[in-house]
Amino acid sequence: MSTAHVPAPTRPCPQVHSDAHLLATLRRLAQGERTLSRRSYDQRRRRDDPVSSLYEFRFGTWNAALRRAGLAPIEQPRHLQDVCARWTVEQMLDALDRCLAETGKSTLRAYEAWRAGRDDAPPAITIRARLGSWSAATHAACAAPGPDAALQERRRETT
Repeated sequence: MSTAHVPAPTRPCPQVHSDAHLLATLRRLAQGERTLSRRSYDQRRRRDDPVSSLYEFRFGTWNAALRRAGLAPIEQPRHLQDVCARWTVEQMLDALDRCLAETGKSTLRAYEAWRAGRDDAPPAITIRARLGSWSAATHAACAAPGPDAALQERRRETT
């Protein structure tokens, strides 16, 4: 006697958004304004709209996504411009190199512990914001092959 095959229960598949869909969502949620802050996006988005972090993952930065959607990038407040411009890409990558050399680790937690009490190394949040992600920063610092070729190329250009 044979029994009918009953498929195993499955979890719903994650929703995959095309670049065109992501950019159209940005334009829709901008509601005719010339730009859209990430905070406004998060407040206006529907439950089935992509999460804001997906834009940074897909396009590199929030401003890059805005530009691709034909919207104006968010300007950094004047009082923060010098703060974020304090560290060059090379200085950030050198700090990661020193942390790895001294601790043998390149995790965010290890970096923050290594950096505690120092003023010669940028905060991890600055590194993540400027280089896209902690993973991208550590790959570039270690010059490891990976999806961060543009970042590695930028590092080579600064030396």
